[in-house]
Amino acid sequence: MSQAPHSPRFADTFAAAHPLAQRLIGRLANDAGARILEIGTGSGRNTRALRDAGFSVVTINDARFASPDAPAAGADFAAAISTHALLHGDSETVAHATRRIAWALKPGAWLYGTFGSSRDARFGQGQRIDDCTFAPLQGDERGVPHVYFNERRLRALLEPYFGVESLEEHDVDRVAGSWAHRERPLSGAVHWFATARRR
Repeated sequence: MSQAPHSPRFADTFAAAHPLAQRLIGRLANDAGARILEIGTGSGRNTRALRDAGFSVVTINDARFASPDAPAAGADFAAAISTHALLHGDSETVAHATRRIAWALKPGAWLYGTFGSSRDARFGQGQRIDDCTFAPLQGDERGVPHVYFNERRLRALLEPYFGVESLEEHDVDRVAGSWAHRERPLSGAVHWFATARRR
C-alpha cells in the first residue's frame, strides 16, 4: 500500500483554509492562545490560518502521522483538527488514529475532522482493502487506501470518545487540497464534516 501524497512543492496549489478550520477559528475566537493539535498539515493552509488567528498550533505532518510510532501529544489541547489525514488508511488504522487523537485532548476539547463518505464516487472503486476501504488504481493517490463511512459507522467510530455535535456531508471537489490530486482532479468527492467534543 502506498502513502498519501505529502505536502506540496507548488505555490499554485495553496488555497484558503478549509471550511472546518474557519469554523474552528470562529468557535475559539474568545480563547486567544489556545493550543490546537493539527493532524496532517498538507499544504499548510490551515496551520497558517490558525496561527494568524492567534492560536498555538502543534502539527503532526502526514508522514509522521502515518507512522505507527507517532507520539500522543499530551492532554492540554483545546481542539484537534484534521482535514485530510483521517481519510487515508483502512478502517482499523483510522479507528486507532481517532483513539490517539482523543487521548491527546482534554475533556471538553473539540475535534473538527473530515472523513470519507460512502456517497463518494470513489467508494467501491479500485483495490478493495476491506468492506469500506478502497485504494485507487490511478492518479496521485494510486495505491493509497481511502476509508468511507456511512453515518452509522462514523458515529460508532466517534461516540466512544466524543459527543457528536454535527455530521454533515459535503461535496468537496473544490474544497479538498488540489496538491493531492494534480494528476486526476476530484470529481464526485463527498466528505463528512464532523464536529465533536471530547467526553
